[in-house]
Amino acid sequence: MATISYEVYKILEEKPGKEKADKVVKVLEESFLKIEEKAREQKPILKAEVKEELLKELVTKEELMLVKLEIEKKIDDVKAELERKIDKVKAALSRRIDKIELLLKVLIGLVVLGITFLNPAFVELIKIIFNLK
Repeated sequence: MATISYEVYKILEEKPGKEKADKVVKVLEESFLKIEEKAREQKPILKAEVKEELLKELVTKEELMLVKLEIEKKIDDVKAELERKIDKVKAALSRRIDKIELLLKVLIGLVVLGITFLNPAFVELIKIIFNLK
């Protein structure tokens, strides 16, 4: 409850007089009471407005979960893309390794043939087989 201080009452009592001071104080106190009542009435409305404004600005748990799910989906997409690229590179490397293995086998075979054909004992064997001198 709002009241007028004693000092204000004394000042009002000196100039206009006690009766007028009583009336002025009574009017002021009634005004203060009405202001307080109006403030109490406005409190829930203001509280709701502030809450609504805060909710507009703040992220809710649901919104946060949606963002989390979106990020997880993007991470999964990136993982899948990386796995596809890794598999593609593995396949290409496997094909190249197979080619290199084949070329190495051919090269070894050629070396063995070359050594065999250049061996003097082999050359003599061929001469004997084909009756060459």
